[in-house]
Amino acid sequence: MNNKKNKIKKNNKKKYLLLKLIRYIEHRNIKNKEQIIKLMLNFKKYKKNKINKLIGIIAEFENYKKRIEKNQNIRIENANKKLFLELLSLAEDFKRCFNSKKDKEGIKIINRKLWNLLKKEGIKKINSKKGDVFNTEIHEAVSIQTIKKPELKGKILHIIESGYSFKNKIIKYTKVIVGK
Repeated sequence: MNNKKNKIKKNNKKKYLLLKLIRYIEHRNIKNKEQIIKLMLNFKKYKKNKINKLIGIIAEFENYKKRIEKNQNIRIENANKKLFLELLSLAEDFKRCFNSKKDKEGIKIINRKLWNLLKKEGIKKINSKKGDVFNTEIHEAVSIQTIKKPELKGKILHIIESGYSFKNKIIKYTKVIVGK
């Protein structure tokens, strides 16, 4: 009930303001007052058109975002599919290798194929060697060993696992034992 009263009050207020403005225009002897009155009466329709256009633009933008996301997902799926096909080929090679009598030679071939695939996809081994200075940006110390030689302090004593980067970003740190 209150909503109806409020709507009636708002409509009456709008009409009152519109009539007041029309009287003001008439008394001030403003040129083109008929055109101004028509514009004011059409303002509500104009406002609706603008709002509808804005809603349309927002809907188009949402559809655009969905299309972009869908296309991006398709590209990712295609890239993954290609990589998985190559990994499946390696898995089949392993299967054939285990069924063959030339196990050692087959494993070497598969190992070479695997590293070539990783290299092609952007994986690079981080080159670290015994005696290099420990660097927290590429190394992870799994142990610190007390040593007597001062020239080996802060240097790599042993490499436990190699580190790797993917497109110049570290994805696996080289695990090392450092001298103290």
